[in-house]
Amino acid sequence: MDIWESRDKTIKKEILKKGIFSRKPIEYCECQIVIQDVHVSGMSIKDFKNQLQTEILDDKKKMIRIGDANSEIDRKLERGIQMMAIGEESLITIYMSALSKEGEKIIVTCIVILNYFEPFKAIWYWTPEEKYKIALKHKEVGVKLFKESRYIDAFYKFSKACKILITLEPIFDLNLDTLLEEKINTLRIILYNNLAGCHMLYENHEHIIKLCNKILEKDRDNIKALYRRGVAYGKLKDIENAVLDLKKVITLEPHNATAKEQFLIYNQKLQEANQKYKDMIKRMFKTYKY
Repeated sequence: MDIWESRDKTIKKEILKKGIFSRKPIEYCECQIVIQDVHVSGMSIKDFKNQLQTEILDDKKKMIRIGDANSEIDRKLERGIQMMAIGEESLITIYMSALSKEGEKIIVTCIVILNYFEPFKAIWYWTPEEKYKIALKHKEVGVKLFKESRYIDAFYKFSKACKILITLEPIFDLNLDTLLEEKINTLRIILYNNLAGCHMLYENHEHIIKLCNKILEKDRDNIKALYRRGVAYGKLKDIENAVLDLKKVITLEPHNATAKEQFLIYNQKLQEANQKYKDMIKRMFKTYKY
């Protein structure tokens, strides 16, 4: 029996019936698949669908596009399908990072048949316009997921969009239409800000600062980036830089109540730190006075 396993050991594919030797589906290919015999250990099928937000795993024939998955389970299933040949039937086992209510590891198995797929050109053949439109679509789905409080799934969508736009670097070498170049640069800044917003929820302060630095290199007065970087500096005890960023925010937006509140907190801390430093210097001079 032919077995493929992902490097992280979370996906295993066992061939039950070999397919036609051919190219395998790549990003953005439309695939017709049949899913059968879905089994979940650690929870009921109903709880599984509600908790893990699958849009693919049910017993029926369907069309999916590789890269459109919006949840962990569906992303893993897509990876397994990308290892399949046309006509192949395989047993796919997926080990989830989530745990059931009882604390058990969730393991999903299903039989997948890949009937056929519509080929799509590899990403290095996509035009800049195609890359922009596909990245924009991922961004829009990410925003929707974020509003539904599906922050990790949203992060994956924003990251995917960013990776597509990175393939356009250095953008000035492409001699693009001015309007398209402007739209790409604007989308990139939005994506960096959205990623920073996701990182804020999980207090990944170093990542926030790196992303906001990229934004501020291109748009030095970007309010969201200044605010997020300022708060991240504050959380990392870099009070001086926190105050500088937050002060700039309220200079640009005097009625920004949230930024004012944060500025007052960190400015007070900075003043206290400065006073402690002054008091320490005074004590040093008294101690060493001859």
